[in-house]
Amino acid sequence: MKSLTRQIMESLIFSIALTLLILALTFIPGAERFIHAQIWGILIFSALLGVLVAGIAAWGMSTFDAQSRPNIFLGLTVLRMLLSMVFIGIVIFSGVEERILWVADFFGVYLCYLVFEILSILSNLRAISAEGEKP
Repeated sequence: MKSLTRQIMESLIFSIALTLLILALTFIPGAERFIHAQIWGILIFSALLGVLVAGIAAWGMSTFDAQSRPNIFLGLTVLRMLLSMVFIGIVIFSGVEERILWVADFFGVYLCYLVFEILSILSNLRAISAEGEKP
């Protein structure tokens, strides 16, 4: 099982790597057609949500028994989805321009974080499984 500090550091490193990738993509001629001007707000929201999810996951891993842990991860995925839907609703109804592009960028970033979160969960579950197999 990973420590809280390590999980948060991994989440922050992933956020920085994704930010650098998007920054590099903005230098491509015509990038404004597929990268919204408010992509940075999406990245900040996603990074904060990633750190929140990592913190709750670490707390749940240390608090609950092994039988409850898969439910914690499922609940965190649902929490991420619900908070993302609220964020989308707030931004869309506040009148963002180029809504389709913004939503497409949001879901691109959301998918990246979701894949990262699933990979983190799998590595945690492998560690937990290895702990359970020890005599």
